[in-house]
Amino acid sequence: MRLEVCIILILLVAGLLCGCTHIEELKLYEEEKEGKMHVSTWIGYGWSTKSIEKDAVDEAISMMEEGLQGKEPEYIILFLTVDYNVTMVVNEVLKHFPNAQLYGGTSCRAVLTKDGYISSENGAMAIMGICSENITFGVGGAEIGEISAKEAGKRAITEAISNAGLNGKPDLILITGSPGYEEEVLLGIEEVVGKDVPIFGGSAADNAIEGKWKQIANGKVYSNGVSVTAIFTDMKIGYAFESGYLVMENEGVITNSSGRRIYEIDGRPAADVYNEWTSGKVFGEYANLTNGEIIILKDATFYPLAKKIQADNKTHYISIHPRSVNLSDRSISVFANVNNGDRIQQMHGTWEILLNRGQTTPAEALKKGNIKKGEGVFGIYTFCAGTMLAIPDKEREKLPLMVYQTTGMPFIGTFTFGEQGFIEGIGNVHENLANSMVVIG
Repeated sequence: MRLEVCIILILLVAGLLCGCTHIEELKLYEEEKEGKMHVSTWIGYGWSTKSIEKDAVDEAISMMEEGLQGKEPEYIILFLTVDYNVTMVVNEVLKHFPNAQLYGGTSCRAVLTKDGYISSENGAMAIMGICSENITFGVGGAEIGEISAKEAGKRAITEAISNAGLNGKPDLILITGSPGYEEEVLLGIEEVVGKDVPIFGGSAADNAIEGKWKQIANGKVYSNGVSVTAIFTDMKIGYAFESGYLVMENEGVITNSSGRRIYEIDGRPAADVYNEWTSGKVFGEYANLTNGEIIILKDATFYPLAKKIQADNKTHYISIHPRSVNLSDRSISVFANVNNGDRIQQMHGTWEILLNRGQTTPAEALKKGNIKKGEGVFGIYTFCAGTMLAIPDKEREKLPLMVYQTTGMPFIGTFTFGEQGFIEGIGNVHENLANSMVVIG
């Protein structure tokens, strides 16, 4: 009898131990399902609207460290408004994490996180730190001036790959550049990595197109430069890049142009053609004037032009934002390079359509990467400042909520003065009035 009792007790204890093991395994599974663990990657993010640089950095980093759970970030993304002394902010961040690689730039009036649309009269900053055994990052930068924009792109990506400590092509490149040089910088990067590596990001911004924008690459802050991140990973990558405007019937061919100015469409003065296409809704009240320059970028946000491109049996529209009209020669200046022979299309949008991109673009990025909602590790969202300003103040607060509800993951976002992204069949392009989402999952 004693032997039988002992056997029964041993079986009961073994059963309890197995039960405990299964409970721990179930708990671990639930944590993974909730997104608290992503392979061997830890993500933390934070933000602040405090006015003093040190206080703002301390608050944002304190929030970020909660997500990192004691891990030291290897890579940090920093987006902030020009209300701050950017160099002071960078120095403060690197005091906390001197071994981290730092990437970022300035944003127009606000920044984004999953917590919301972060903005104040004091300024706003958002920061994201990443520690991962599955992702390798390298940051590089260069100033444009003594060297060309194309050469700056080459130097920045070469430095980034070197700082990653790896050879070969990155799986993805993030970019924050200076407005006005985007196409040349992309060409320089592609000379190093080729045309098949996706490049995503935007041109650094300020609050009022005053030239106060900054780009950040590790401990350096540029006023007229480029910062890039080379990302190497075996994890899933999803991305999407779109403007989301309605395509109207009016189209033509650019027959006289130079750089970022359109002189003629179909052999006629560009401004006259554009005025007819838009039924006078953009600058009709000035149409009879013959001297001076009229800034039209606010109203033109709802009536942009687009380069119409055919590739892989698909039609793509690369939106470009009209900035001003020269009343003397009836030309239009735009925020992207144009060429004679480009087919140009009229587009139209409303603030509701522009806001809706907060759902459609992240959804497309998840689809592209075959990543389900909640399975992404982190995301980077880039949204055109011009389209943001066209959305009513209170409605802008819905944008980060839409992104988070669509993706179910932490993300960091910035408002830019020009957007760069990858389009299948075309490659990397510079566009205006666009937005993009990058998801690592």
